[in-house]
Amino acid sequence: MMPVENYLNKWNKIPADVKSFITRALAILIVWKVIYLVSLFPGRVLDKPLSYVVAGGTAWTLNLTHSGTYFIKNEKGMVNTDTGPAMVPVYNVYFHNRSVVSIEDPCNGLELIVLYIGFIMAMPATLRRKIMFIIAGSVAIYIVNVLRCAGVAYALLYYPNQADFAHHYLFTFVVYGLIIALWLIFSRKLNLSHDQTNR
Repeated sequence: MMPVENYLNKWNKIPADVKSFITRALAILIVWKVIYLVSLFPGRVLDKPLSYVVAGGTAWTLNLTHSGTYFIKNEKGMVNTDTGPAMVPVYNVYFHNRSVVSIEDPCNGLELIVLYIGFIMAMPATLRRKIMFIIAGSVAIYIVNVLRCAGVAYALLYYPNQADFAHHYLFTFVVYGLIIALWLIFSRKLNLSHDQTNR
């Protein structure tokens, strides 16, 4: 049997509702990537304001313990990209005159929010339920991401030996754990075959 026919046979064995979800999710992903890479990414249409509010929220959160000593600056920073080191726009969070953490565009949570929204949009549910979960979930992801950035800054200041682990593993696990929890809550009462009956 040809490999293509083998994959088609496997695809045909998947339940119709699951195939519908996969098809919708892939369509949403492709449309988003095209719009983002062609229109939004070059001018940082979404990234710039989101990075700013994440940096501002991070400084505000840190100032709860050290009032007025954390502030942000819009600067350029050297970061490692897929094509090597490059100077990119960043929002640096300063403690007095020391930069403690940089909020780069990949750290602003946009891809996580889009991933979360894409899953919600691909699932069968009423528009009201989708809108409610999209708004509440996006706000929750933003808040947890701000807490993550503040946690990284705190670790870099006071526990530098643990900062790398906290940044790349611990806080990432917490953010993805939240997203999965939100998806599970959203999916709990869905009837995949009768999406219009879900409230």
